Parts: sequence; C-alpha cells; structure tokens
Amino acid sequence: MAANTTTEWIDPITCPFCGDELASPGAGFVDHIHENADCEDGFDHWRENIAGDLAGEWSG
Repeated sequence: MAANTTTEWIDPITCPFCGDELASPGAGFVDHIHENADCEDGFDHWRENIAGDLAGEWSG
C-alpha cells in the first residue's frame, strides 16, 4: 500500500487514503474501504469533518 499524506482525491481510480488502484471509482471504492480498515477509518474521519458543510446527509 502506498502512503498518501493527503485526502485530496485527484484520480477517481486511486484511493485518496492509501494510493492503491481501485476496481472502479464507485462500487470499487466502497469495496476497497470495507476491505481496508485504515482506509475506512480515513473515510469515516473525512466524512465527519465535512458533515457540517452539507445541508443534509447524502444517501451514499
């Protein structure tokens, strides 16, 4: 797993948390974070940080 020090998602087929290539930018990302605890933790933390910026929760 390649280290990625930012969570800036600049390539939709690359995980922004570890840099690994994803099978797809949608379902592949979801599968990836469910299979990789560190990435799932990173996603959960990112989501908590932006939750207040959204008017409501998204359905994804």
